[in-house]
Formats: sequence, C-alpha cells, structure tokens
Amino acid sequence: MDMTELRRQHDEISHIAHRLAQATADRTTPRSVGSIRWQLARQLMAHLALEDRILYPALQRADDAHTRTTAATLQAETGALAESFSSYMTAWSDDRVAREWADFCIATQAVIRALTERVDRENRTLYPLADRIDNSAPPIARAG
Repeated sequence: MDMTELRRQHDEISHIAHRLAQATADRTTPRSVGSIRWQLARQLMAHLALEDRILYPALQRADDAHTRTTAATLQAETGALAESFSSYMTAWSDDRVAREWADFCIATQAVIRALTERVDRENRTLYPLADRIDNSAPPIARAG
C-alpha cells in the first residue's frame, strides 16, 4: 500500500503542532493562535477521515491476525483521540483563550503531546504493517 499521502499528512500535522507548541510556550504573554488551531483541526480531521476510509479497511482485510488486531486497537484509540481533540477545540473559544491563557497553554501542550505520541506510534507500528500489504494497490490519494 502506498502510504505517501498519509505520511505527508503526518508531517504536516507535526509541523502545525510544532508551530502551536511554540506559540503557547510562553504562558505569560497571550498570542493569537486561532488560525493555527484551526489549521491543525482541518489537517487532523482530513487525515483521520482518510485513514478511516482507506487505511483501516485495508488493514482489517490483511491475512495475518497481528495486522488486523493492531489496526483494530489503533482505530479504537483514534476515536478517543478525535473526541478529545474535538472537546479541546469546543472548550477553548477565542474569548476564553484570551481570558485564561496560562490554562489554555497547559491544555494545548497536553493535546500536542497526545498528537505527537500518536503520530510517532502510527509511524513506528501501523504504517510499516500497511507498507507490507498489497503493494500493487494504487496510492492513497489526497482527500477533497
């Protein structure tokens, strides 16, 4: 399976998350981070949709049980991560961010840590499994 697009999305998610981490590193000086947060949200949602539509179904059809089990486990965890990220986006309006900057920075760092750990785990565990299945399949195309 050609994983080029999903890996590109991981790189983009990591890049945006790094920008957000830099913007929230100083808990004493509020900064405008709304556009960065929404860029991250858009990229993450597009990525999760592509994984759900193409990657996980392909892995769940794999011949070996280890691949199927790993895919099922990580897909279930993805749902929890998506829900957590959605709650974070909903909870932190621009007004609240301005009022509670230090708390927002703490919450943002936790979200970034969870996303970074997930991207790393997929790169180490899930994507190598996908690389091994049916390399004759067409590349995964960009959503939208």
